[in-house]
Amino acid sequence: MKTILMFSTLFLAGISPDACAQKEAESGQTPENARITQAYDKAFESYVRGDYQSAIDQWNRILRLDPGQVTAKNMILEARQKLAGSGSGQKGKFYALVAQGKYREALLKIEEMTALDPSNPVLPVLAARLKKVSGIMERRAANSKPWNLASQGVYHYANEEENLPFAYDAFRYAAELKPDEPRFGKLVAILEEEFPQLKLNDTKPPQVGILDHKKDLGLQYIYDSKFYMAVKELESALKLEPEDPVALKRLGSAFLRLKDYPKARAAWEKAATLTPEDEQLQGYIQALNNLPGFAAAPKKAKKIRAKKTRTGKKRTPAPASAKN
Repeated sequence: MKTILMFSTLFLAGISPDACAQKEAESGQTPENARITQAYDKAFESYVRGDYQSAIDQWNRILRLDPGQVTAKNMILEARQKLAGSGSGQKGKFYALVAQGKYREALLKIEEMTALDPSNPVLPVLAARLKKVSGIMERRAANSKPWNLASQGVYHYANEEENLPFAYDAFRYAAELKPDEPRFGKLVAILEEEFPQLKLNDTKPPQVGILDHKKDLGLQYIYDSKFYMAVKELESALKLEPEDPVALKRLGSAFLRLKDYPKARAAWEKAATLTPEDEQLQGYIQALNNLPGFAAAPKKAKKIRAKKTRTGKKRTPAPASAKN
């Protein structure tokens, strides 16, 4: 901020960058320092008139001359925040297109954003990823469970807040649900090629499905008293199948062992609505409600206010037993 004030004083006083650089040179400044000073002046002028990208270019030039210039680094961050603010609407449109499965249109949008802010390191990465996706499919082909899963995977892949493990699971589960659709396998291949650690770290046997593997792994973690890991694995399974009763049942058990009783009951009650014939679940819920201090909270009775008669006197309502 001090640097901005200094340059604004020079700028408002009518002192040109060349004159400033000449004075510095006359005072014994090296040619490299003179170029840095000129770049700072040009950067500030661009910043003042709202040309943030030109300002960023000048500050990057300074950093190439002297990587230790902390002010230039800070000002680049500030200018990028300004650009992000002006482009937030564009970013929202981009993510909306990705969520809708309109990958070709989203690619055009991110390329447009990259042209406006070419020094932003995130945008080219997202553009490159979406280009791979649009090379396989320009848009979501159908509104079905496998395609919706694949669409969720793309959203978490081409995203600043990426979730690559979920994208990998979503693509593979979509391929399991619709094995005759080759595009799902191609999406899996994109991730395995770009992020080989996903395949290297995967413990799923080839003959076992994604969902079954996660549920089995969650159960094994419970047996091994690794309850937090069990919760993580079972919640990961439920992101793929939110209404899987087995995953919900085991998630409730993991929460129970963590003594998070409200979450345990919530998971079991949801599972019970999906499988009302499961007597074991009913027993679990009843046993949980019987724990000291954890009985289901009774519904609060509504307060009945005394009504006033037309004469202004209060009339006490009749007791419930006296009503028809």
